[in-house]
Amino acid sequence: MKNWYTRQEVADILGISKATVYHYAKQKKIIKIANPHRLIREVRYKQEEVDALAIERKRHQPLGLRPSTLAKQLGVTPQRIYALIRETTLPVDELPVGDERTIYSIPDETAVWIRQEIERTASVRGTRVEYYDSKFDIVLYQLFRTQQGQEMRVLRNDDQEWGFYLQSRTWIPYTNGIHAYQYEAAYPIHQPNSRVRGYTDFLLPKDMQESFDFLDFVYQVWGIENIRIREQETHIELSIKSGKIVLPIPVPDILTASIIKQFLVLGDVVIEEAEWMLISGYRRTTFDLPNNLLDKLQEISKEKDLSMSEYVEEAIREKFEREEKTE
Repeated sequence: MKNWYTRQEVADILGISKATVYHYAKQKKIIKIANPHRLIREVRYKQEEVDALAIERKRHQPLGLRPSTLAKQLGVTPQRIYALIRETTLPVDELPVGDERTIYSIPDETAVWIRQEIERTASVRGTRVEYYDSKFDIVLYQLFRTQQGQEMRVLRNDDQEWGFYLQSRTWIPYTNGIHAYQYEAAYPIHQPNSRVRGYTDFLLPKDMQESFDFLDFVYQVWGIENIRIREQETHIELSIKSGKIVLPIPVPDILTASIIKQFLVLGDVVIEEAEWMLISGYRRTTFDLPNNLLDKLQEISKEKDLSMSEYVEEAIREKFEREEKTE
């Protein structure tokens, strides 16, 4: 009868990475079965030791929601949940995993507060922290390549660590990908910041390769300074600052006019050979406010990382939604 687990089985049972399994074995938390003559190719670990550790971890596992689970329920990114965890003084349980990682467990009281905050502060478009990491200067789904031509895209795992998935399963932290695997960015992601004249909105299905080709094109042409992104379960919401732009690179053949129009959800795009005109789906208007209210509007908008127009739109949408719920 089988009395051992493979490294992948141990990782799945304990909910840790394969790298952490290796460290657990070095620390003698689990026992690696000796294989001096290398008769068996796979590394094996004693079943009883792994099962005992799993029971011990479950006994001390806090009762609550994982940030990734709560994010999925609320339709936001886990990054948004982690940001709120850092803001609140309400209790959040921490469970060390491995040498340096920590798993968070959110009690009911804190989860209720987070839900209320997300409903209160929900914006129409994503904020930069949702899709850009300033420490590594990388953006969500950015394309990287090895010198041999292998392509990988930047992702975040459930613990909001930046990195890459190898063959859709093995997680590679970003620094490992850069130093050990020598992944290199396929293109720059910065352009001069343009004045906001409204946004043109697109919806990119994750099950279409053209969606990611379009993202590659957008990162190179507009840069992260002139877009907003919000990731959802099955699609990516993309907003680009409206206006005319001379294309610095050719449009990939795969991005036909019909594909671009298929992605478009608000506004319009006039496509010419060397330039595009993005037209906002919003009509510009003006209204007068007393100076003290205008100052307060500017202050609140800045705190939320929104323009004043975006904040007013958000407030009006929230009012309409509340009225619809009471009808």
